[in-house]
Formats: sequence, C-alpha cells, structure tokens
Amino acid sequence: MAAQQIPIEDAFPIYRQRCSELFDENLILRAQVGMLERQLEALQQNASEPAPVLPMPGPDLAAQPPFEQPDRG
Repeated sequence: MAAQQIPIEDAFPIYRQRCSELFDENLILRAQVGMLERQLEALQQNASEPAPVLPMPGPDLAAQPPFEQPDRG
C-alpha cells in the first residue's frame, strides 16, 4: 500500500480536533478513576471498622408453653 500524501493545511485541523477529543476523553476517564478510588477507600475504611455489637435478644416467646387461664366456674 503506497503512502498517501495529504497537505498539512488539510490534515492539521483534523489532527487538532482529534487531539482535543482524546484530551477530553482522557480527562473524563481520570476523573472517573479518582471518584472510584475515593469510593474504594471509603469502602475499605468501613470494612476495617468493627461491626457494632447487637444486644442479646430476649426469650424466644414462640418456644414458651402457651399461657393457660384457670377455669372460672
């Protein structure tokens, strides 16, 4: 395949436009990486904190015998 010659006057505006597009895309990606790094750091800090101690539950009322009322008669 032979190399195609394009005048610099025709190529340069396209080159500048593409460079600008790539710069913008790169900037967006870097911002997303920064955001994800902050989220990861927050999640790691939360994971390293001890879990809260829950109070002991009361008696299991379903396991207790039913309350019987005395006969009134």
